[in-house]
Formats: sequence, structure tokens, C-alpha cells
Amino acid sequence: MKFNCANIILLLTRKYLLLTLCVITFNKAFTQTGLGVNKVVIDPGHGGKDPGAISPNNNYEKTVVLKVSLLLGELIKKSYPDVELVYTRDDDRFIGLAKRAKIANEMGADLFISIHANAVDNSSANGFETWVLGLHKTKAALEVAKFENSAILMEENNKQTYSEFNPNDPDAYIALSMRQNAFLDQSLILANSIQKDSYTKLGLRDRGVKQAGFMVLYRATMPAVLLELGFLSNSKDEKLLISESGQLKLAKHIFEGFKNYKDKYDEVDKSIVSKQKKSEKTDNYISEKLQMGKVFKVQLATSSSNIPTIPENFNGLKDVEVYLSGEFYKYTYGNCKNKVSAGEKLKEAQNAGYNTAFIIAFEGGKRNNWQKL
Repeated sequence: MKFNCANIILLLTRKYLLLTLCVITFNKAFTQTGLGVNKVVIDPGHGGKDPGAISPNNNYEKTVVLKVSLLLGELIKKSYPDVELVYTRDDDRFIGLAKRAKIANEMGADLFISIHANAVDNSSANGFETWVLGLHKTKAALEVAKFENSAILMEENNKQTYSEFNPNDPDAYIALSMRQNAFLDQSLILANSIQKDSYTKLGLRDRGVKQAGFMVLYRATMPAVLLELGFLSNSKDEKLLISESGQLKLAKHIFEGFKNYKDKYDEVDKSIVSKQKKSEKTDNYISEKLQMGKVFKVQLATSSSNIPTIPENFNGLKDVEVYLSGEFYKYTYGNCKNKVSAGEKLKEAQNAGYNTAFIIAFEGGKRNNWQKL
């Protein structure tokens, strides 16, 4: 059999179809209801029988990241006492990757922050970096994800829990990255907010924001980031990571990024709530605009979860609206008095990447049957 591009794609699609099906199940079961940050999960990596990275001086990643995580939590609670804060672990114990994400999903967390530290054979490698879910662009990025995901192999019944994923198979990471993450843009905003000024404030090399297939991020159904605080294999980074003053400095830096993100999205959430209060809910979850005569709109997408209608979530399109049809949320663009204007909005939607978008009409607050268009 000749392995051309089409054959390879077909094999990958068949091999990891179950992975895609699992994504659909997760998204339907757990959803984030707004942009405001009221519930936060801090995830200190590794723990218990899993030490994580180990420095030449025998300092353990699991110990460093737990201390930084607890300090970060204290800073959040001090400044935002109303925020519900949960740690996936607050002592030295082993927690599986699936369980870590499950904790966040079941509490309906608004943010998931996983904290780690690096180590490699090259002792000159150094710096602070922030990761979000996505396809790795370099072999080094793949290796970071493979190391963090290797904790799967320490879990009991890991073949059953992760039947759709082999942490040692590079092809599995391609399938993992194919997930459509409704919160990728928000994750990137949080990641950039935390990564910003890491050199000037921490004295660590700024390694930037990157993407790779981390299982703990893959299973989280909210904006989620994974931080690599520095390299235990680098003597300069290690001094910062293991000292009390360095750990506090790291926690404060992460907190500043979190604070900037929270303050921004709390304001967005207040704006959304204010707009919602101005219009009465109908049986079809349609705004008052749709109840005045016939209105033409462009339908962009359908989802089992209620995604905030901000431009970042819809490829930059503004004034996206949502209505409920049965169990599904449907997202529309534009409020046009005629089909000609709606056609112009359709072109805008298609240019933004919504190639399957189409025109619909509402009359008297109800969607018209398609034959009436």
C-alpha cells in the first residue's frame, strides 16, 4: 500500500475517531456559562509517586510547584475573597491527569491554571514559558508535552481511562490538537497576560506562549493554561525555583497576569449581564429585536454549550447573538430588513471563515420555516 497524504490522513482519522467523540461528550456535559472569573482551579503538577522533573541537586518539580501554587492561591484569596478557589492537590499526593481536569469541569471552573517546572539534558536551557492546547510546532514542544503526559502511565487502569490516547505515540498529538476548543482565544489571552514581562519581573528568559497537546488541558472545558516556571536543570533558574523569595516572586508574577485577565473579563461579563437584563427572554431565547416584524440574519454555528458572544470567540465578528432551539444554542450575525443586506452579512461571515453559514429569517419573534425564505 502506498502511503500518500490522503492515506495517512485517513488512517489518522480512523485511529483517533474515538478521541473526537470523547470531545463532544465532554463539551455537552460541562460548559462555562459566562466570562466573569468566579471559580478558579490551581493545579500543582505531579505529586506523590510522580516527582516530575528532578534537578542535578535532587530538587523535585512536585515540591517547587506545590509551594508556588499555594502562594498563588493565598494571593488570589486575599485580593478576591469571593472567588471560589480549589487546588487539585494541596499536599504531596498523586493525582491522575483525567481527575485533575474532572475536578475543574465538575465545579464549573472559569479558569484552570496548571503549574510545572522544566528540566532537560542541556543545562544551558532556561526561562519561563506558558502553554495552551494546540499543535506543537517543534520537536522540543512535543517532548515537553510527552514528558508531562507520561504521568498517565503511572495511573491505575490507564489503558481504560485513556483508551483514545497513547502518550508515546507522536501521531496521537496530531489528533489531540484537532480538537476545536471554544476557549482557545481566552486561553491565549490569559497565557499572554501571565507571560508578559517575565524577563523584567523575574529575571528569567521569556520563552513565550506556545502550543502543544497536553492531556490535562485537552480534558479541561474552560480557559486553561500550563506554566513551566523555569528549568531545574539550569543552575540560575533552580536558585529562583527552590528559594522562598523566588517562589513568592513567581507566585506574584502569575497573580498579576491572573488579575489583569480577571479584571478585564469581569467587566465584559457585567456588560453582558446588563444587556441581557434589557431584553425579556422568550420561549425561543430570542432578543427583543427579533420580535418587531421580519428580520433576516446569518446563522453561523450550532453548539450544545452556551459560548459567550464576544468577537474573540467568533473570528472577530461583532454583535453575534444566540437563540435556543431545543437543546442547542444557535449563533447568528446581523439584523437585516431584507435579504440583500443579509447577503452582504453572509459574505462577511464567509470571509471570516464561516463557509457553511446561511441566511435565516425571524418574524414575530419566531424563526420562519426555510421554505418561506
